[in-house]
This record gives sequence, C-alpha cells and structure tokens, in this order.
Amino acid sequence: MRPTVHLRLANERRVDELKRMLGRAYEQIDHTAALIASGREEFAKVPADRPVHGLIVTMEPFHIVNAPVQRPQLPATTVPVTVCSISELENMVTITDAPVGRLLLERAADAQRSTYALREALLGHTHARNAVLDAGWDSYPWREAAKGPSGPAGTAL
Repeated sequence: MRPTVHLRLANERRVDELKRMLGRAYEQIDHTAALIASGREEFAKVPADRPVHGLIVTMEPFHIVNAPVQRPQLPATTVPVTVCSISELENMVTITDAPVGRLLLERAADAQRSTYALREALLGHTHARNAVLDAGWDSYPWREAAKGPSGPAGTAL
C-alpha cells in the first residue's frame, strides 16, 4: 500500500482511508496470533511460547500511523503491531549488533518509542549488506557481462 492523497493531506477522509488500507492487516495479524497461541495444527511448528509482534509493511511510509492520534482509528489487537515501510524493513534485516526481535519487543514495551516510526529504533546499530538484495542483483544475466575480463565495470586495469 501507498498513502493516498487523503492521508497525505490529512483531510476529513483520512480515517476511512486508513481503515480501508490497513484495517484488514491489523485483523489478520491478531487472528494469526490467536491461531498460533491456540496450538492450531497448521501452526504447530511455530513456537507458541514466544512473544508476538506484528509488522505491517507498506510500499511507502505512512507518516504518524503508529502515533496515538492514529492508532485508535484502527482495529484493536491483542499483540503489538508496527506499521513500517519496506525501506525500514530492508534496513532492519541488516542489523548485525542486536537481535531484531529484541529491538522490536523493547520498542513495543516503551509507551513513547512505540509511537514513533520504526526507523528511530534502528538508528545507531551496525548494519551489513542485505544478502537477499545482493543475491537478487547478482542473478541478473547482464551482471556477469558487465564485469568483463578485467573485473567489475569501471575498474581500471
């Protein structure tokens, strides 16, 4: 999802747009968490004794969506839920100096920080290259041709 003009302008239709665009995701996360906790056969391999934190990933940032002014407009959940953009998720999965789960749980437990954009919780951490993106990039057939006999394109001999 991408925010519509109504959300970007924060006009009178913003609440309906937010519910329409993200409401089902909140409900789905809560429903799935309940199925895991109940020991449902389809989720038997998912440990039910671990904390659950839902992520709703959007194509672009939904500014202030995690803020206290917005959250009451969306479905209530029994587990913490964070809305983040794909760029925040891509940044999060490259953290090397702390377990991502711990970062999410600490953020969720903090009444103030849990209302900020996810990127705030990612600041100050050490990051590696994203292996998934690197593998995808390297899968393009023209990548090898671009390297040529002398190495990567643009490299002097």
